[in-house]
Amino acid sequence: MENCCFLDCQPLVQCECREFLCSHTMGCHMIQGHSVQLLTQAGMVNSFPSVFTQISQQKEKLIQRVNYLNEQIGKLVSFQLAQLEEFQKRANQLSTNISKTIYDQTFKELSNLEQSQSKDLDQLEDLLLQLNSLVLSSGSGGKVVTWKGGKKFKTIEGHEKAVRSIAVSNSKQFIVSGSEDRTVRVWSLSTWQQSLVLKGHTDKVNSVVISSGNDFVVSGSNDKTIRVWNLNAGVQTQVLEGHTGPVNAVAISRGGNFIASGSRDKTIKVWNGEQIQNLEGHNDSVTCLAISNSDRFLVSGSCDKTVRIWTGQQNQILRGHSGTVNSVVISNNERFIVSAGDDKTIKVWKVATGQRILTLSGHSEKVLSLSLSSDQYLVSSSSYRDYSIRIWNLKTAKEISTLRSDQSSHYSVNLI
Repeated sequence: MENCCFLDCQPLVQCECREFLCSHTMGCHMIQGHSVQLLTQAGMVNSFPSVFTQISQQKEKLIQRVNYLNEQIGKLVSFQLAQLEEFQKRANQLSTNISKTIYDQTFKELSNLEQSQSKDLDQLEDLLLQLNSLVLSSGSGGKVVTWKGGKKFKTIEGHEKAVRSIAVSNSKQFIVSGSEDRTVRVWSLSTWQQSLVLKGHTDKVNSVVISSGNDFVVSGSNDKTIRVWNLNAGVQTQVLEGHTGPVNAVAISRGGNFIASGSRDKTIKVWNGEQIQNLEGHNDSVTCLAISNSDRFLVSGSCDKTVRIWTGQQNQILRGHSGTVNSVVISNNERFIVSAGDDKTIKVWKVATGQRILTLSGHSEKVLSLSLSSDQYLVSSSSYRDYSIRIWNLKTAKEISTLRSDQSSHYSVNLI
């Protein structure tokens, strides 16, 4: 019997319907014998296995192609993600740079604005301080000149020769002047008139100071003496002798308990009715003195170019000036000292360490005198031959005003 179909199965068996039943199926196949014969004769039965092989191969290639495409798509996606990440980084960096640039520019503009405003405020403050300050100066012309708002205000006349020293009372009601005409004079600041003439010195008066109680004056002279004057009675009450050279400077303790004097004999003497101390250390003439508010220490300046801080017999030496030190003042809080000298400079020193913290330059000739304002923000200075008085702001370390006289040297200055 012939094979049943193109699937090359086992021979067919005949069923009751007289159809051929294929042994590998579950039901009848309406397959006519001649049909099988035609398929067989056409050679198509044997060609089906190769067709399936080709289909399988094409399927495999298609799968491989799909896998390749998936792989390429994955790589492309990864590349695009990497590019996106890099772009995001660059965008973030750009944003940061832009933000930093804007911040820096804004900060710079704000800083410039702040500096400008600060400068304006400093200038306004300087102007107000200048307008509110009364400056007294004395010099070779034998006059005491008062300055207000940067201009000459009043001129006090009476001395016959140069006025070497002036002092202002704590009450701000009167001033005292000492002159080369050997006199000490008292002047009212309300009437600008002379109220007392104190005579006794036999040579030029170099220095005068007023007690904190405004009741007595001390003067030092080229006659080598220190004299004490009672202002209420208008008389001399003491003559202190002991120096072997002219007395260049005198100072009174805040409580009025003692007096200090500095001389060309290179010594500093401390007095309480009589000499109680003799301080030696300077190598040349002692030119200026100041006593701290607490009376804890005194400061001296000398032709030996040094400033010294004295506590008892001990002294700390401050070096920095290149010429004679002509004037020293101590701040009210006792934290700093200001000195001036022939080297044309003003120097500020820290008391605790002796360190020089500031140097002010501007005078073209030696500086003879200094004075601190009551608020300690301003210092005034007077010069011998540049004929100027200068006012400095210690907070900004700048000169805020220059007062000029008519060819008159300024021996002494006082800032109220």
